Amino acid sequence: MERNILLTIAISAFVTALMRVVPILLLSRFRLAPVIQQWLSFIPAAIMAAIVASELMQKPALTSNGISLSLLAAAFAALVGMVTRGLFATVLAGMVAYSGLRYFFGM
Repeated sequence: MERNILLTIAISAFVTALMRVVPILLLSRFRLAPVIQQWLSFIPAAIMAAIVASELMQKPALTSNGISLSLLAAAFAALVGMVTRGLFATVLAGMVAYSGLRYFFGM
């Protein structure tokens, strides 16, 4: 039984890696216009900002005044994502903003 589980995990990891690597390898053979390259550079941060915003909005943390800490943290994460275009910075900004707001408002 344990062998089947390990085999399933290994096959799943291989298929997932294949699905992520093949498009990158295929696209690396083409020379894209600078405008398209610049536009594509926004996609990772936009996706991460959307994921962070979605998670924060599904579990709203409201203060006694009705201020949504989740919305403020999601807006901050989206802003950082647009400015830096970096996945790490976007996620870190969302987590720090949410944690800081919860601490500041005593939640």
